[in-house]
Amino acid sequence: MTLEEIRIEIDSIDNAIKPLFIRRMECAKHVAEVKSATGGSVYVPEREQAVIERRSSGVEADIKEEYMAFLGHLMSVCRRYEYGLLEEMQAQVVKEALQTAGLSAGTKHCSVEIGFSCGYEAGSLSTFVDMARLNRVGIIRMHAERKDGRQQVIMTLEGNVNDEGVKRLLCQIGKEAEEFRILGLADTL
Repeated sequence: MTLEEIRIEIDSIDNAIKPLFIRRMECAKHVAEVKSATGGSVYVPEREQAVIERRSSGVEADIKEEYMAFLGHLMSVCRRYEYGLLEEMQAQVVKEALQTAGLSAGTKHCSVEIGFSCGYEAGSLSTFVDMARLNRVGIIRMHAERKDGRQQVIMTLEGNVNDEGVKRLLCQIGKEAEEFRILGLADTL
């Protein structure tokens, strides 16, 4: 097969995936509607891990890790979409974090400093960095340090807590990381 023939095959596969992805996102929308009504958690890591393991059985060993990563990323994208639909949850997470920090969303600012912890295993921190990218929120600074087998992270994010992408990102990190907190708001980058 020539490179051009391979690219044509890839295009064909991508075109076949598109309607399935759209259906998957429609299901994610329905999940968000149910979670909004019931107050259920969007992120249930044990369930996601079980699903990934079950769906990856039978995949050839040389691509199994990639397939598992693909499924994990797909689930993260779906969660991002769900959090975006759960505006009350976003508002609650941001409000509680601001109150805990003694800050106000009305304070003039263009950057938000946050702290959280996550697992040290491969991929944990990169998931949160990818969340920022998916929400189109720039990371101005980041410091991560291993402590007691966990990653302790401080990030300075570009944006305002009232911006749609920032609210969605803060909600997702607030719900999926441990020890999430807003450390400060600044009016300079």
